Amino acid sequence: MTRSRIGPLALEAPLGSSGSTFFRAIHVQQRSQVAVRVFSMPMGMTPESKQEFANHLERIKTLKHPGIVRCFGGGFDAKDAYLVYELVEGESLDVTLERRERLSWEVVLDYGLQLCDALQKAHETGWVHGRIRPDKVLLTLGGEVVKLNEVWPGPTMNKPPKPTDLAYQPPEQIDAKGKLDTGTDLYSLGATLYHALTGSAPFGGANAGMVRQAVLTTEAAPVATIVYDCPVWLSAIIEQLLSKDPLKRPFSAVATAMALREAQKRASSGVGVGEHAISGFSPLQMNVDKDEAAAALGRKKKKSRRRKESSDGYNDSPSLLERPVVLFGILMSALGLIGYLMLPLGEKTLRARAEIFLDRKDVGSINEAKDRYLLEIIERFPKSETAVWAEERLVEIEMVNAEQKIQTNKRFGRDPSTEGERKYMEANRFEQFGDRVTALDRYKAIVTLLKNEEKDRAFVNLARRQIAIIESQPPSADELRRFLQERLDEADKKYASGDLLGAKQIWDSVISLYNGNKEMLSLVERAQGKLNKIKE
Repeated sequence: MTRSRIGPLALEAPLGSSGSTFFRAIHVQQRSQVAVRVFSMPMGMTPESKQEFANHLERIKTLKHPGIVRCFGGGFDAKDAYLVYELVEGESLDVTLERRERLSWEVVLDYGLQLCDALQKAHETGWVHGRIRPDKVLLTLGGEVVKLNEVWPGPTMNKPPKPTDLAYQPPEQIDAKGKLDTGTDLYSLGATLYHALTGSAPFGGANAGMVRQAVLTTEAAPVATIVYDCPVWLSAIIEQLLSKDPLKRPFSAVATAMALREAQKRASSGVGVGEHAISGFSPLQMNVDKDEAAAALGRKKKKSRRRKESSDGYNDSPSLLERPVVLFGILMSALGLIGYLMLPLGEKTLRARAEIFLDRKDVGSINEAKDRYLLEIIERFPKSETAVWAEERLVEIEMVNAEQKIQTNKRFGRDPSTEGERKYMEANRFEQFGDRVTALDRYKAIVTLLKNEEKDRAFVNLARRQIAIIESQPPSADELRRFLQERLDEADKKYASGDLLGAKQIWDSVISLYNGNKEMLSLVERAQGKLNKIKE
């Protein structure tokens, strides 16, 4: 795709593999970074389908949840249609699995709980994803948080599935006998978690027909028979999710989350299958007969208690819980509790809950605090002291995310996406090398040049932070020359002791960082002379 602009957006680099329809973009007026998906118009864009597209846009913009990639809207231009999403820095689950093959069961269980929470929100508001698979799950920086991408059931977006995609579709979707519903998403969730646990999809085949036949007629091998350290409890839940009969799958995303939490608890406490089977009601189903399990454990079958019956075989008086007054009281109490739980959280409660997440310090938790509580505080209590506190925390979170973005780009070999990021990385490189003089000048230049650029606000604030740190013990005018002389002396010692690689790293750094600096010319020439000597 050669175009560089669509609607109000300036398109940058593609996101994902070659041929991706997703692009990193900048909203020209707002100067904010977003992700945009572009569609060719020849996909049934009749006036009716355009109106349907627009109607879906208005609805999808109201779907807000930390575990769902936010859709801000979209539109049309002369050639294409497009959707605008929040830009999630990280990678999709399929890319992670391609690199790591599979993930530990603890990580997969955590991802499953997060996805259940996101799905419940989508299902409650009338949305069914219908295409959950690893490439639709995004991992944020650090990999602690997962987000469900492309929650959009609009017919204008439907395309024939690729053969590999069929492995994540339930039988009723493949044979077109069932409509998309919550059971569809739960099956696909199970298939996705299966892949994350085992390293491959639950079904495979040389072509689409073979994959389709496998989904319809065969049973996936239990996870526990492939991954020996996977708890049987988690394996059992995956089996339930992959049931070919929709009625045998968990009732909802909430029920699935309950089962996952119980599996987590039982795995950590070492409860055996037999103990579980005789322990009474549980959202975690196991195909074990209760009486057989009791016999295997040496437990005696408990005698059931019966009510005292009258001579005609019926109980003469109802139990306390069967009396109308008691039932009415229980009902009213339940309704009152539900009403109380549905009330919006107060200002103090929102702050207290945000602080719990912020205290955890990890990237996923602080962003969870932002999405769940800080933004709500600012929206509902804009003139309060708590809102001022929340704004300050948001600035700090922006800075943390910016630093994580730099680390991720380094890890994956990506170029900086903004001028602020590039300049901050250059300044930080000098500081890490030990040159506080040049680093201080570079940080000050960032603040001067980019202080009015919204998209670079986080890097400007990072520069301000580093300026304050350096100026708390300001470098002297001669510090840089003295520092470089010390480093070159250190390189000479390394060379003399046989550490050629260590010496070469210092000489290369001096040349790359200070080549062109007239005041340091003699020191650069000294380093270059040493390098030339070892090449002879």
